[in-house]
Amino acid sequence: MRHTIDQIGLGFEIAFFVAVAYVAARIIIGLVRFTVAPWAMKRNYPRAWWIKIQWRWLSRNLSLAYVDPHQKTKIRAAMGPAIGKNVRIEKTKRTKVRYPSVHVRADSYGVVVKLKTIPKVGRTELENASEHLANAWRCHRVQVSQPRPGRLIVRGLRTDPLVARFGPEGAPAGTYTHPHPFRPYLGRDEWGRDRHLDLSGITGITIGGLPGYGKTSLVLSLLHQLAGSYAVQFVLIDGKGGGDYAEWAARSWMSCGDELDQAATTLEDVHSLMRYRLANVVDLTGHRNAWNEGPTEDFPLIVTIVDECHTYYDLEAVKGEKEAEKYVRTCRTMSAQLVKKGRSVLMLTIFLTQKQTGDAIPTAIRDNCGIGLCGAVKTRDAAVAALGEAIRDYPSYCPTGLQKRPDYIGVMTASLPTGADPFVRLRVPEISEAAADQRARETAHLRSDPSTIRAALTPDLDPAGV
Repeated sequence: MRHTIDQIGLGFEIAFFVAVAYVAARIIIGLVRFTVAPWAMKRNYPRAWWIKIQWRWLSRNLSLAYVDPHQKTKIRAAMGPAIGKNVRIEKTKRTKVRYPSVHVRADSYGVVVKLKTIPKVGRTELENASEHLANAWRCHRVQVSQPRPGRLIVRGLRTDPLVARFGPEGAPAGTYTHPHPFRPYLGRDEWGRDRHLDLSGITGITIGGLPGYGKTSLVLSLLHQLAGSYAVQFVLIDGKGGGDYAEWAARSWMSCGDELDQAATTLEDVHSLMRYRLANVVDLTGHRNAWNEGPTEDFPLIVTIVDECHTYYDLEAVKGEKEAEKYVRTCRTMSAQLVKKGRSVLMLTIFLTQKQTGDAIPTAIRDNCGIGLCGAVKTRDAAVAALGEAIRDYPSYCPTGLQKRPDYIGVMTASLPTGADPFVRLRVPEISEAAADQRARETAHLRSDPSTIRAALTPDLDPAGV
């Protein structure tokens, strides 16, 4: 018996020392992290501690916690002096409040709250309570994301990374000096992370938003990065008829302004090249899908940019003009075919317009584009047209809120998946016209005519005659 008691005592001592060691290790690790953290993160530590302390109180007041109605009932019997007589049964129902468990940490921009969902409390409830959470946490904005089922990340932003504007100097090293030709840099997201876009397999990109909110700057950034390779050739169709891409004409395989007939002819030529490639892709590359090898000088990626595309697709604007209607229908048909069939033969088309409704860009084109980006818009319908119906379920990402803040000029919502979230907000880099023009002049010698390529086994085939 004595031996057994000693063993129990020893076990308690070991458990006590293990618990003390664990607590001491947590304290030491926390102190080390605080010591090495940047000052921007250190000043958010008190806020993170306070959020952790008041979480249960706050979650109850925001209806993010509830009393579990399915608790076991505890039965207690009070017996009288005689068994079976004067028996009183007392039922006591235990109440338990269910809270989403959280892990709170500070970062350089504010606080990050990792949360486990509970029944009746998920992403929708947190989205609805985001404004109240921002007020309680003294944050400018609260962003909710879902990395995986059952887990949410609620981010309170005291300093918004999307507010800080930047140019080429603020992008990752080598982005504009030695860029990856088929994985261009898009911008910086709301977590301060740099985001890139893998072009393999993408046939269409739509870019929408009000004038002056970053569409042209994003296109100039993409041109700047893609222009430094023989394996990329451009087709520029400028619906403004202005000078945004004047210097890029020398770097482009083909270019035209806002003339309907010229745009229709240009798109027909691009479509003819696509048909030729589809008929001869195996002979030219050795693969049915040319992305298996990737773009080369002999089989380049064709990037067609249609700026202010409503100029070429709006049938109502040319109603009653027979010749103009013919050109508009040609532009619509050729563009739709490029988006639908160009994946395996390295054809990428980028469409820019202010409001991506069906009259500005036909749904046969818009709905087949794999990537959408949208700057500030006025209405929810315009956001849905640009990003799809799913944006209704993610109000914190909706670009209608971007118009209300002048410091969000250059910020876009993009259909780039992040965990379980189908959207992300990005600040695109600002590329000056002078820098873009200089890049166009420096890379003009890399222009080539991809329609002159012939298959080695079928030298008589002509792209224009396919």
